[in-house]
Amino acid sequence: MPVMKSVKKLMLLLCVVFAISACGYHNSATEPNRVGEQFREVAIAKVENPTLQRWLEPKIRSMLRDEITRRGQLTWVDKSKAEALFDIRILELSDGSRILGDQDVTLKYDMTLKVQMKVTSSSDGSLIWNSGPLEVTESYYVGQEDETRQLITKLMIRRLVDRMNQAY
Repeated sequence: MPVMKSVKKLMLLLCVVFAISACGYHNSATEPNRVGEQFREVAIAKVENPTLQRWLEPKIRSMLRDEITRRGQLTWVDKSKAEALFDIRILELSDGSRILGDQDVTLKYDMTLKVQMKVTSSSDGSLIWNSGPLEVTESYYVGQEDETRQLITKLMIRRLVDRMNQAY
């Protein structure tokens, strides 16, 4: 009987391991970035911000640097010494009504941030990776605008770095 219980436990453990790996689960802190070894030293070349939100560009820069540093996969260097350059374009930051009350008064709002990031080789300018347009939307109530701005920026940066780890 004890052998049978051990076999059952082992089978259960194997099923859990296979199920998790089949779902594509990975730990980005331990999984290596898929960029070639020749592109480990990076810098932000530019952040284009056509919006009127002047806080957004420095916030994206600092959060991107912090997220990549936290994951420990790439090294930040001066632009002149970088092997790969990040070009970030803020496509849109919008704010709109989501739920209206009885007298057409907005009760809940949506904030959406759309961004695209390209990574290019600093030596020849060739495209290494392109995120394509990414979008994050969060709902909020009156008075929560600042917290929502912080949240959507944080979520956007995580999504960018996650996507870069998957395909870059």
